[in-house]
Amino acid sequence: GTQATINIHAVGNVAATLAIMAVAPFQLSEFTLCVVGVTAMILVAPPVHYYNTIGVHESRRFLPHLLWTIAQLSGTVGCFLLFGLIAQTYAALLAAGQSVAATLFLPFGTAFAETGMVIFTRLMYNRLVHSNKLDPEGAPLVGDQLYIPAPCLIMSAHAFAEGCRLTATFSGVILGGGWGWISTSLLSVALNLSARLGWTRFMLLQLGKKLCNGPKAMALFGPTGWSKYHDELKIYAGWFRFVSIIALCVARLISYGVFDVEGSKAPAFNFSALMVIICLMAAEMFEDQIVTKELLPVNPAGPGLLKMNANGDNADPAQLITLEHLFNVPQGDPWRMSDLETSGKLSLKRTTSSTDSLPSKGVTQEVTATPSLVVQCASTAETMVPQKVVSLGSSETDRWSRLRKWFGQPRSLNSSAALHGLRELPFAIQLSFVGIVSEFTLGLL
Repeated sequence: GTQATINIHAVGNVAATLAIMAVAPFQLSEFTLCVVGVTAMILVAPPVHYYNTIGVHESRRFLPHLLWTIAQLSGTVGCFLLFGLIAQTYAALLAAGQSVAATLFLPFGTAFAETGMVIFTRLMYNRLVHSNKLDPEGAPLVGDQLYIPAPCLIMSAHAFAEGCRLTATFSGVILGGGWGWISTSLLSVALNLSARLGWTRFMLLQLGKKLCNGPKAMALFGPTGWSKYHDELKIYAGWFRFVSIIALCVARLISYGVFDVEGSKAPAFNFSALMVIICLMAAEMFEDQIVTKELLPVNPAGPGLLKMNANGDNADPAQLITLEHLFNVPQGDPWRMSDLETSGKLSLKRTTSSTDSLPSKGVTQEVTATPSLVVQCASTAETMVPQKVVSLGSSETDRWSRLRKWFGQPRSLNSSAALHGLRELPFAIQLSFVGIVSEFTLGLL
């Protein structure tokens, strides 16, 4: 519930250093040493920090915070181990001559693992944090869990997945050379674009509707605030993986003083490995440009998404669309096209006055709003309660709006700010994450 001080970080670092020194005679790999150091840090630093803050949070209960801490460790350290295992499996497939299996395993394995970790984060936060806030008899967790913990869990999923793809591809090319990595990388780009633009989820929804009913399919595959935030983080966290690889090549260039593309002293080991770095950086930029400028269409939303979000809560990080309270909401039209003017823009009359939607009795109505959002008509003694609905924008006019209208989305959606509107992470946290991902990629090499 309280951010760790520099002294706590120092205690954790000392514990990790001593543990690594203790196992140094066994000559373990760098990746294994990272696991040993992190394990020692986890066993020492969190208990010390919890003990030191007992006086600050006297009503804090131990078990809920322990469970949430375990969930965070599973989503970060567990993610570290999971993607490390995927990279090792890819290398083993290449070593066994199973190039086709390796080509398919790496992009699909990392994609499914990354999506699974995001789903894990959503479920754990909802069960261990958000539900405790809503339960009057529960024990809410102290501290702001949406400031650093939640973003770091989502960032871990994507940063480690991208680091795994780069490291596995780069190390495979160093050992065997060749150009088989091109097909793997192209497949990864295609899967990434499909996921970032929402078409993978859209196809899963359509398949789910065929196999089961719509609400169940929406609950399983529907987009949430977590998945939206995950997509946004891909623009930023996908570049961490290149830091250590480029640093390694620069260090070899300085050490050997030879700027060759082939040979044992080549900075990038061989020409194919050099092209891996260049092409994957170009692919990352290519993906970001397509997504941010919407050079390819984003998937459309349907009435099922509106219905699912209408039952939500603006305070829930999983909420994707903002909720608002309106009077006399038209029934039978989930997109409420009557709110729009003929030009397709949102009617000013609809947004500035709620009195026009009240029933007229031929008398002047005096309207006041109570804190409970109940409107009372003084002249008629009527009480009207506004209906909670999803917040919709104007009719879309961008280059792909006609395609989304054809799929059944005539209006834009107003995103919820519960999670997809977070504060910027502190610079020290961002820099630390770059260091962690860099250590991850070097450890796998």
